[in-house]
Amino acid sequence: MAHTHQDFVAAVLGEFPELRDDLEGCHGLLHLEAEEFAAFTQAAKGRGDLATYGTCLKLVERVFAQADAGLAGALRHSYLEHLDFEGSRGPAAWQLVPPKLQSAWNQVAAENRRLMALPQTRTKPKQPRPKRGTPRRDRRR
Repeated sequence: MAHTHQDFVAAVLGEFPELRDDLEGCHGLLHLEAEEFAAFTQAAKGRGDLATYGTCLKLVERVFAQADAGLAGALRHSYLEHLDFEGSRGPAAWQLVPPKLQSAWNQVAAENRRLMALPQTRTKPKQPRPKRGTPRRDRRR
């Protein structure tokens, strides 16, 4: 049976009941809840609490493995996408990411790089601008 939005929230609150108010502030919106959990995960990394960081990742791995389509999308784009591995704790944090989540993170990062890349060619040639002060009817020539 596939894990759902409700399963994700129940898993997070089961492991981290202190997040109840934060998740309730998301008004039941799955992507916001996933982002909130990503922020919690990142904060654990930031303060050097790699035990909590690892626990967060294991929870996501467990849910992600059998997530329904909506939950899988939210975990990819509103959780994994918000994890970074920069800074002095980045390499150690990356080592805690389970292989399937590393693969998903790499896919999301590659997709984002592709989407953010500048176009290689112009799609429409640039038209010369009319000179200032030229009457409108003469601009069409």
